[in-house]
Amino acid sequence: MTAIARLEVTPLSDDSMTKEIVQALEALDQEGLTYEMTPTGTVIEADSADEAFEAAKTAHRAIDGKRVITEVEVDDQRDRSQDIGDRIAAVENELGRPPRSS
Repeated sequence: MTAIARLEVTPLSDDSMTKEIVQALEALDQEGLTYEMTPTGTVIEADSADEAFEAAKTAHRAIDGKRVITEVEVDDQRDRSQDIGDRIAAVENELGRPPRSS
């Protein structure tokens, strides 16, 4: 992967956002993208920045609601291939921790 994106889709609601977050993640599933959900957002692996931006648009549009705020940050590393696990492993290695098992 060459582009890794951090995506946060926030439906504005007085109730729980769980249902809407599920809608966004199901939309990413249908796109066939690899992602990891975190407590405050989602990290997406993409082959290009364009694919990452399209994924953000897909997740944003999947939310049923009157108001949605979407933030996306794309790291488009064009000179090498890297995935989410590589980034985590590099930091854990620097911390002296053993690699995570998949």
